Amino acid sequence: MKFWSILFALITWAPALVADDTIPVFGDDNYPPVIWADKGEPRGELPRILKLLEPAMGVRFRLELSPWRRAYESAAAGRGGLIGVSLTSERQKLFDFSDPVYGDNINIVVLRGKEFSYHELGDLKGKRLGGQLGASYGEVFDHALQQGEVAVERDTSQVQRLRKLLAGRLDAALIGNGQAGIDATIAADPELQRNRDRFVALDRPLTVDQLYLAFPKSMGATAMLQQFNAALRTIRPLAKR
Repeated sequence: MKFWSILFALITWAPALVADDTIPVFGDDNYPPVIWADKGEPRGELPRILKLLEPAMGVRFRLELSPWRRAYESAAAGRGGLIGVSLTSERQKLFDFSDPVYGDNINIVVLRGKEFSYHELGDLKGKRLGGQLGASYGEVFDHALQQGEVAVERDTSQVQRLRKLLAGRLDAALIGNGQAGIDATIAADPELQRNRDRFVALDRPLTVDQLYLAFPKSMGATAMLQQFNAALRTIRPLAKR
């Protein structure tokens, strides 16, 4: 992929760039191990993948991490892209999406001894579920939520969610990125570490959530996203590491 063809594509949406061809991208500051801020520095799988893409694209991604709702609103306002976002029909009205960047299992975590059978959304009816503020857990789940078939108490971090589960304020916590996400969340908090053996994920995840890079349609980033997808295909074996 030649630098000048990429640069030409980027020029078509110049308001999104600074003078040195840096692309601003917003993301969650507290979703380890997928993406989080460590003393202000982006860490995790998504920042690693973006860094791998920079040489192929001839650009630099400037990651700005904050609580998820703020990151989402910053991107929706046209100030940059959004990394780690799920695709829904409602969001497709506002954003242009890349190809999938990362697959994220959303597990249902409960306290040991309080497991229950989960095969369909109806099994969650009446359960006190904890989830991320502003997050989508798939269109089927979101529809059930709108219809009042399930209920979710929202918060801003997975640590906060597991602490509420431990205190008996939730029946189950929705935790992203499979067992790695559970382990990283527990490792981030001393109280959770002391009680790590009390947490268990149900056998079946709530969903396997594909995460994307998206830009608001107002930024006209379609050409850049095509270049992004082409570069993503070239590093895909490394991205899955």
